[in-house]
Amino acid sequence: MKVKIIIALSLIFFSTLAYCQITRTKSNLEVGIGVVDITGDSAIILDPLHVKAVVMRQGEEQIALVECDIQGVSDDITIPARKQASLKTGIPYINICVSATHNHMGTPHKDIIPAVVKAISDAQADLKPVKLKSALGQQFNVSFNRRYFMKDGSVVFNPMFLNPDIVRPAGPIDPELGILMFYDVSTNKPVSCLLNFAIHLDIVKEYGAVYQQTGPGSRNSVSADCPYWIETFLRRDFGNTFNSIWLTGCCGNINHWDFSKPGPQSGYKTKSKQVGDSLYASIERALPGAKEETPSLAVRYRMINVPLQSYTEEDLVWAKTVKNLSNKSEEPSERKLFLDNVKRTRILYLDQMKRQGIVTLPLDVQVFRLSNNTAIVTLPGEMFVEHGLTIKNLSPFDNTIIVEMANNGVSYVPNKKAFPQGGYEVENSRLAPGGGEMLVEAAIQMLNELKNDAQ
Repeated sequence: MKVKIIIALSLIFFSTLAYCQITRTKSNLEVGIGVVDITGDSAIILDPLHVKAVVMRQGEEQIALVECDIQGVSDDITIPARKQASLKTGIPYINICVSATHNHMGTPHKDIIPAVVKAISDAQADLKPVKLKSALGQQFNVSFNRRYFMKDGSVVFNPMFLNPDIVRPAGPIDPELGILMFYDVSTNKPVSCLLNFAIHLDIVKEYGAVYQQTGPGSRNSVSADCPYWIETFLRRDFGNTFNSIWLTGCCGNINHWDFSKPGPQSGYKTKSKQVGDSLYASIERALPGAKEETPSLAVRYRMINVPLQSYTEEDLVWAKTVKNLSNKSEEPSERKLFLDNVKRTRILYLDQMKRQGIVTLPLDVQVFRLSNNTAIVTLPGEMFVEHGLTIKNLSPFDNTIIVEMANNGVSYVPNKKAFPQGGYEVENSRLAPGGGEMLVEAAIQMLNELKNDAQ
């Protein structure tokens, strides 16, 4: 009798489990978009700056991804913004990601925190059933590793155009363009998309103009850079209400400059639009092969305590006494003074943290599963492209989108191999060698957990 009862209960359990899995699989995916203008008043508005949020909901699971058209986000912005948005919307704090596009022409004149909260709230209010389709494009001609081996054996970042001492790039690029398209279920028309590519959005700034007070490439002008042009082209195809959200990939050592050719390779309607054209063409080529996916939202989150770099007492004495440094990274004659300035800033920061008893930084890593095929990883700081490629190569998901500059402001995150090579990014990094690999390992573990849960 007991055996029959156990068998009966087992059948009920597995039937219920199967029913729940079917229900979860067949639940509608709802997506909403919220857009808040943060341009404010500026001397020259080339195109507007925004905070854009996408909220996804399936059953009880909700996630929010936010991108800000600014150079970076810090804990002072992201922690209160995520907390306030969570209280207002009910979306769990750990299910909210706030990232920056790392746009170098984005100096907003409005408070980012309420803009983030409003964008998430508006996106949640805009939720509608959608179909999810994914595609992977490729673009090899717009991004370049900016660290180079030189004839003297050193590694130099941005060695400037036609430098005869360049030997070869010190690392790879990531040519993959991740595309997630959302289609209205009633009209079957595209309503929004997420785009992911690894490139510094420092394309508009004209060479040397950062030190000027006026002009279209100066700090007095604002632009969302090439994502503005891409959205303009997509709206031509899909209508003026279509929204594209740009998620910056791992590009700590990647930019748009091809140093084998003459400069300046910058500008608004020249270089920025050209890069936008090329990436849009990649989207056009990839979309016919887009595959519809069965949604299966799930989230994993971990906080990783990453060790800070060390320094010597001699370093500290030097940092407190050195003077007459430079912030002009594009001037070869001032490059050493610039790098010394970066080193000095790092040492003084690390000393301040040490005096507060802080020797590690708590950094967020999130993984969002959208389907059995697609996942999104969020990472802090300016991640070297090698980190992104490692995650993609080891991810169990065919389509893995990686977002840098997310949730925590932590400067550069080089790979271990780069530290003995030195250079700007290493001098600017606050994290100890191996810190980036700790974040990568956590991401890969969570990707595997979510993949196994989806089976």
